[in-house]
Amino acid sequence: MIYRTQGARRRALRRAVTDFPAILRSCRPGIHFTAVITATVHAEPDGLYDPDQSADHVREALRTAAADAVRDKDPIDLPTAQDACARHLRTHRTTASGTTASATARLTLAPQDRAAVDDLLNAARAQGITDALESQRVQALASELSDPAALLAWLLHRPEADPAKLPDEQALAGIARQLARYPHARNEPFEIQVLAILRDFFNQFPREEQKRMLMQLLADAMRAARQPAHAHALEDLLSLDTEPATTQASAS
Repeated sequence: MIYRTQGARRRALRRAVTDFPAILRSCRPGIHFTAVITATVHAEPDGLYDPDQSADHVREALRTAAADAVRDKDPIDLPTAQDACARHLRTHRTTASGTTASATARLTLAPQDRAAVDDLLNAARAQGITDALESQRVQALASELSDPAALLAWLLHRPEADPAKLPDEQALAGIARQLARYPHARNEPFEIQVLAILRDFFNQFPREEQKRMLMQLLADAMRAARQPAHAHALEDLLSLDTEPATTQASAS
């Protein structure tokens, strides 16, 4: 086609680089972004030029730029890919034919790619639930077996249990201490994690009088922190713990 005036060439160039499509790879194999790109021409080639050829160069350069911007982006996070593409296309680029242009783009997912992303999300959710349930199961088991007596009972109920080959008392206590240190979920409340640490700490002292002394120290610390109600509650618990023994001694 012959364009007789500079204005006609300019209009033809702008029409050819408005709302042209692009199919762009994502980081997920087989899933692509769909873009509609509109270029803004900032400088045209000098002298007489072929608008169709210049438009080909502009479209090629901008499709390449858009592809570079999103090839490592996850279609699950479409807004991030849209921002990256928009930011990259704002840069002025000069093509081989001497046209300088920048662009905007509408980045979306075609229906089949949207369906593929939904499948990925559903699979990720299902796997996340499975992993969370398994983690909770293991944590609950480790917490239960952090008591040597519970660990011994669990071992005795195993189908392959051989009473003659069970760990001795010292070995059971060591295994129970290791289970007490099993890491808890990162999102577990702080108070629960503190209780787990305190439980492990008290388990390091096998004698009852040692535990009682530590609990009395804790009660004293509560009172020093101006929390007498908590101190009294702990001391009441200590007194209740000794009542059976006292009653038994009186009966005898």
